[in-house]
Amino acid sequence: MLNSIVSFLIALGILVFIHEYGHYSVARFYGVRVIRFSVGFGKPIFKWINKKTKVEWTISWIPLGGYVRMLDERDPDSLSGHDIDLSEAFNRKPVGHRIAIVLAGPMANLVLAALIYGFLAYMQPTGLATQVANPTPNSIAASSGLIAGDEITHVNGDTTKNWNEVSWALIKARLFREDLAIKVNRQGSELTLDTVPSSTINAELGPTLTRELGFLPFEKSVRVRAVGEGSAAAAAGFLANDQILAVDSILVETSAQFTNLIKERPAQETAIRIRRDEQDISLLATPEKTRLENGETIGRLGLSIGGESVIVSNPLSPWESIVDGSGRMVEVSVFSLAALGKMLIGDLSWEHLSGPVSIASAAGESSSLGILPFFGFLAMVSVSLGILNLLPIPLLDGGHLMYYLAEIVRGKPVDEVWQIRGQKLGILLIGILTSVAFFNDIQRLIF
Repeated sequence: MLNSIVSFLIALGILVFIHEYGHYSVARFYGVRVIRFSVGFGKPIFKWINKKTKVEWTISWIPLGGYVRMLDERDPDSLSGHDIDLSEAFNRKPVGHRIAIVLAGPMANLVLAALIYGFLAYMQPTGLATQVANPTPNSIAASSGLIAGDEITHVNGDTTKNWNEVSWALIKARLFREDLAIKVNRQGSELTLDTVPSSTINAELGPTLTRELGFLPFEKSVRVRAVGEGSAAAAAGFLANDQILAVDSILVETSAQFTNLIKERPAQETAIRIRRDEQDISLLATPEKTRLENGETIGRLGLSIGGESVIVSNPLSPWESIVDGSGRMVEVSVFSLAALGKMLIGDLSWEHLSGPVSIASAAGESSSLGILPFFGFLAMVSVSLGILNLLPIPLLDGGHLMYYLAEIVRGKPVDEVWQIRGQKLGILLIGILTSVAFFNDIQRLIF
């Protein structure tokens, strides 16, 4: 819990600082007087005033955001306590300058995400190979004609160099309701598999989508990583590093397949053939009957299983990494916008909307895996923050941009009464989104 909280605060602090520094730097560039730069809201716990710029830098108690206060005739608090030169007021700057200042915050988050994705592409040139194991029977993968040993080279025209790119292409196909067209390398020949209609792809978006569609990466072997103390596996005599060969004479090719075979055998004595110290041994195990929250009964052995995967390397130059990172940022941005649009029209469940609790949990999990996974989490949230702030909702940056675009069309600023009404609408919309996100967080905690 403590790790999740600390990781969440570090991530949020970095992203808020980058966002607000975008506003700050462009405001200063256009000669706007900046009075305060705050990470967090409420009473400051740290304050420092730059004697040269006279900007007050603060860290405040409530860490859920931040702001840059600029000299503005519409803000009485910005007009007191210091020398005033109204030529430095934000509201007196040309509309193009104001648009640039407001746009700079979200763009700073998107640029940060692109740089992080590029850094990760450079630092992590290896990934799982696109070679597949036998697809799950009666699955989408099986219906396309995919067979064990195929190497997936393209999904809907996108080149797939590693398994992560296969997963991403499948997610996009599901999100945008696209027919699934797959090309594979089968024993040296390129083949185009049968197209799968989008109407048959109904799996829920999420980390298990690829597996639910029946796509399983090839594994050279399936091994026991750990044995639960007092578990059915321990009673049967399993040891760490045992290689799983077969379950009831069914050859085991992937860890996912083994898990499914055990789930199908609650309270049934099962013969499992293993290889230990170069010797084949048969063990008898009875998976414990476990009842899930949805009422389904499955079998569990108490084993931690891992597959020995095939690894491929695709090293990139620094420039190629930047290009790759920028492309990934654009893809994730489009995905985020599309997902939100799908929620609005009912094609995607609102359960996918996450609040601070879920984000903090994800922050803790990623940081526990190492600095690079935490950077990946940081990039994903940075994209979400940038896209969210560009939505045309009053109070958000996108709402201000909407007013300024209306000002260009009308030739004069939007009437203050309409801005006030817009703020009330923005508070209502943000309140609804926040409530849904918190409700989802509570559901995940309880269930």
